[in-house]
Amino acid sequence: MVRIYDPGQLFDSTIAHLSLRNDRELCRQLQVAAPLLRKMRQRQLPISGVVLLRIHEITGISLLELRQWMGDRRRRFRLSSPGAARMAAAPAGPLLP
Repeated sequence: MVRIYDPGQLFDSTIAHLSLRNDRELCRQLQVAAPLLRKMRQRQLPISGVVLLRIHEITGISLLELRQWMGDRRRRFRLSSPGAARMAAAPAGPLLP
Protein backbone atom coordinates (compact mmCIF):
# COMPACT_ATOMS: atom_id res chain seq x y z
CA MET A 1 0.00 0.00 0.00
CA VAL A 2 1.45 3.32 -1.08
CA ARG A 3 0.78 6.14 1.33
CA ILE A 4 0.33 9.64 -0.01
CA TYR A 5 1.47 12.57 2.12
CA ASP A 6 -1.65 13.80 3.87
CA PRO A 7 -1.43 15.60 7.23
CA GLY A 8 -5.14 14.97 7.68
CA GLN A 9 -4.40 11.26 8.08
CA LEU A 10 -2.16 12.05 11.04
CA PHE A 11 -4.81 14.15 12.75
CA ASP A 12 -7.62 11.67 11.99
CA SER A 13 -5.56 8.76 13.33
CA THR A 14 -4.63 10.75 16.45
CA ILE A 15 -8.29 11.62 17.06
CA ALA A 16 -9.24 7.94 16.74
CA HIS A 17 -6.34 6.79 18.96
CA LEU A 18 -7.30 9.22 21.73
CA SER A 19 -11.05 8.55 21.30
CA LEU A 20 -11.76 12.21 20.66
CA ARG A 21 -14.77 13.52 18.77
CA ASN A 22 -13.35 16.29 16.59
CA ASP A 23 -10.53 18.71 15.79
CA ARG A 24 -11.57 21.05 18.58
CA GLU A 25 -10.90 18.40 21.22
CA LEU A 26 -7.61 17.55 19.51
CA CYS A 27 -6.60 21.22 19.67
CA ARG A 28 -7.23 21.24 23.40
CA GLN A 29 -5.15 18.10 23.91
CA LEU A 30 -2.29 19.41 21.77
CA GLN A 31 -2.58 22.95 23.17
CA VAL A 32 -2.64 24.30 19.61
CA ALA A 33 -4.91 27.03 18.26
CA ALA A 34 -7.72 25.73 16.04
CA PRO A 35 -6.81 27.94 13.03
CA LEU A 36 -3.25 26.59 13.14
CA LEU A 37 -4.46 22.99 13.09
CA ARG A 38 -6.87 23.79 10.25
CA LYS A 39 -4.05 25.33 8.18
CA MET A 40 -1.84 22.27 8.77
CA ARG A 41 -4.70 19.96 7.80
CA GLN A 42 -5.26 21.95 4.58
CA ARG A 43 -1.50 21.96 3.82
CA GLN A 44 -1.23 25.73 4.10
CA LEU A 45 1.35 25.25 6.87
CA PRO A 46 3.75 22.35 7.36
CA ILE A 47 3.36 20.18 10.43
CA SER A 48 6.02 21.42 12.80
CA GLY A 49 8.31 19.26 14.85
CA VAL A 50 6.76 20.75 17.97
CA VAL A 51 3.31 19.45 16.97
CA LEU A 52 4.74 16.00 16.18
CA LEU A 53 6.50 15.93 19.56
CA ARG A 54 3.33 16.99 21.34
CA ILE A 55 1.35 14.21 19.63
CA HIS A 56 4.11 11.77 20.64
CA GLU A 57 3.95 12.98 24.26
CA ILE A 58 0.19 12.57 24.63
CA THR A 59 -0.14 9.30 22.67
CA GLY A 60 3.15 7.54 23.41
CA ILE A 61 3.42 6.58 19.73
CA SER A 62 6.89 6.75 18.18
CA LEU A 63 7.78 9.64 15.90
CA LEU A 64 8.54 7.18 13.11
CA GLU A 65 5.03 5.76 13.30
CA LEU A 66 3.49 9.24 13.44
CA ARG A 67 5.41 10.17 10.29
CA GLN A 68 4.10 7.01 8.63
CA TRP A 69 0.54 7.96 9.61
CA MET A 70 0.85 11.19 7.64
CA GLY A 71 2.57 9.47 4.72
CA ASP A 72 6.00 11.04 5.22
CA ARG A 73 8.46 8.73 3.46
CA ARG A 74 11.63 10.80 3.77
CA ARG A 75 14.64 8.98 5.13
CA ARG A 76 16.52 12.13 6.15
CA PHE A 77 15.63 15.57 7.36
CA ARG A 78 17.21 18.83 6.33
CA LEU A 79 17.63 21.81 8.57
CA SER A 80 15.59 24.75 7.36
CA SER A 81 18.21 27.50 7.43
CA PRO A 82 22.00 27.89 7.28
CA GLY A 83 21.96 29.44 10.77
CA ALA A 84 20.26 26.35 12.15
CA ALA A 85 22.92 24.14 10.56
CA ARG A 86 25.70 26.14 12.25
CA MET A 87 23.97 25.89 15.61
CA ALA A 88 23.49 22.14 15.21
CA ALA A 89 27.17 21.71 14.34
CA ALA A 90 28.41 23.87 17.23
CA PRO A 91 29.99 21.92 20.08
CA ALA A 92 27.84 21.64 23.17
CA GLY A 93 29.35 23.23 26.20
CA PRO A 94 28.59 25.59 29.04
CA LEU A 95 27.55 29.09 28.11
CA LEU A 96 29.79 31.80 29.49
CA PRO A 97 28.27 35.00 30.88
